[in-house]
Amino acid sequence: MKARLRFSPSIVSKTIISDTIRIFDINFNILRADISPKGGNMLVEISGKQANDSILHMEEQGIQVFPIKKVVKQDEEKCIDCGACVSLCPVNAISIKDDWAVEIDNQTCIGCGFCTFSCPTKAINVME
Repeated sequence: MKARLRFSPSIVSKTIISDTIRIFDINFNILRADISPKGGNMLVEISGKQANDSILHMEEQGIQVFPIKKVVKQDEEKCIDCGACVSLCPVNAISIKDDWAVEIDNQTCIGCGFCTFSCPTKAINVME
């Protein structure tokens, strides 16, 4: 499951994530992170038998957890299927289908935002 985690400044320096991984024996893949003494946000993938319990634990420790299904949103009406975004994706989450339409795989996407900067019509936006 992909989720966005939000940290308040009061818990940024705590070892909540590493403790959670150790306690619940989960796989915790950090896709993107922005953490400072002022707080933080992370885009992560969490899996394992105790993934749901680990999420409850993180919430109890003060981390806000927002499960997400879509990392980026593609505006089909604005998209002209030019493909400018395809080559910039570092994880190959964007492809051109047989009918030449641009397709984004949100399971693979890490939300880096490179595609948003390359899109001439601003048809792609990172979900926040």
